[in-house]
Amino acid sequence: MICRSLLLSITLGMIVLMVSACGNDEKASVPVPPRQKVKVAPRPSSADVKAVEDEQKAPAGYVYDPAGLRDPFQALVMIRKPVLDDGQPLTPLQKFDLSQFRLSAIVVGKEEPMAMVTAPGGKAYVLKRGVKIGKNGGVVTKISPDLVHVEEKYYDFTGKLSKTSLELGFIKKAGDN
Repeated sequence: MICRSLLLSITLGMIVLMVSACGNDEKASVPVPPRQKVKVAPRPSSADVKAVEDEQKAPAGYVYDPAGLRDPFQALVMIRKPVLDDGQPLTPLQKFDLSQFRLSAIVVGKEEPMAMVTAPGGKAYVLKRGVKIGKNGGVVTKISPDLVHVEEKYYDFTGKLSKTSLELGFIKKAGDN
C-alpha cells in the first residue's frame, strides 16, 4: 500500500513539473519581411516559339564527319601516332589493328617458327619473324609455342618516341585450363 501511494505521488509530481515546463514563455520574435510580388514574364507567342525551334535545328543536309578528329572519349595516354616507313605501301596485315587479329595456329619445328592469324574478313595470313602487322607499325619479334610477340614503335601524346611489346595468344574458351 505504501509503495502504491509513493508511486502515485511521484507520478503526480512528474506531471506537475511537465505541465509547468510547458508554460508560454514570451521570446523576442524576429519580424518576417512582407512577401514581394514576383513579376512573371509574358508567355511567348507561338510564332516566337517556332522561330527559336528553327534556329536550334541543324541544317537539313548536315552530316557529322569525325575523320581526322581526335576521339574525345579516348584517354590522352592512349593516343599513339605510329612510326611508319615513308613510301612503302601498306600490306593487308597493316590495315587492321593488332587487337582485331585472332591467332589460329603456331608451327614450331626445326626451322623458323611460323604462326597463322585470321583477319576480321576471315582471311588467314602466315607470320614469320620480321613481318609487319597492325596499324601502329608492329613487327613480329618472336614466335613461341603459345604466343606471338609483336613490338610497336609509336609517338605518344607528348611526341616522345616509345615502344611497347604486345602478345597475340590463343583465345581460351570456357572450360579450358
